[in-house]
Amino acid sequence: MRHILTGFSVMVLMASCSTASKFFASSNKKSTTTELQPTQKSGVAPNAYMEQVTISPRNSKTDTRMQRIEKNIASSEVKDVKAVHAAILLPRTAPATELQKKYAAILNVLPNSISNNDLLETMDDWYGTRYQYGGTTKYGIDCSAFTREMYRGAYGIELPRTAREQYGRVRKISSTELQEGDLLFFNTTGGVSHVGMYLGNNKFVHASTSRGVTISDLYEAYYISRFIGAGRVEATTEEYLAHNNNNGASGVSN
Repeated sequence: MRHILTGFSVMVLMASCSTASKFFASSNKKSTTTELQPTQKSGVAPNAYMEQVTISPRNSKTDTRMQRIEKNIASSEVKDVKAVHAAILLPRTAPATELQKKYAAILNVLPNSISNNDLLETMDDWYGTRYQYGGTTKYGIDCSAFTREMYRGAYGIELPRTAREQYGRVRKISSTELQEGDLLFFNTTGGVSHVGMYLGNNKFVHASTSRGVTISDLYEAYYISRFIGAGRVEATTEEYLAHNNNNGASGVSN
């Protein structure tokens, strides 16, 4: 009798579990359907819900706003946002020219920091020309004639002929203010007797009596001991406008 009751209990327990399983399965199915299919109010067209749905991982693909966003992204040529930011923050610079590389090595600066091509071309055209007192040609040139040629070629400005006259033409500045194109004056034979053009990094180009047109360091013992001062050319309005239309280089002010 006891064995019969035990078997009957097992059958009742299995029937109960089966009923519970069907109940929870039905409940879960109903819950899932309710979550994916939002309740619509009476009188509202089914498609009206498309513009009201809240974007979520489960229903974003059915939202027309998301479709528009995806369509815009797909049609855009920009795929890498980081690359765009890099292009904006770090624009590419033009490759350095041979002249920039040549004189950057002499000045010990970066090639792209020398941007006045007219200055580079004029200096290179005269570079190495021998010194000749009173000379104004490629056969020989003196210091003030050379700075005059540099200003003609680099800035389109006419300077007086002698170093003393050029000293009177400029606005005097401190050596701490030096910029490319400023003039440097020296006392080599008495008074203002030598002039050169500042390039940057303490270097200046000039017509040296011993080496011809060359680049020297302002703080070489010979030059710093004879240094009188520096000056910046005050261009006329016509010269200033003409120069700015071409290059807009430093060392020349209005």
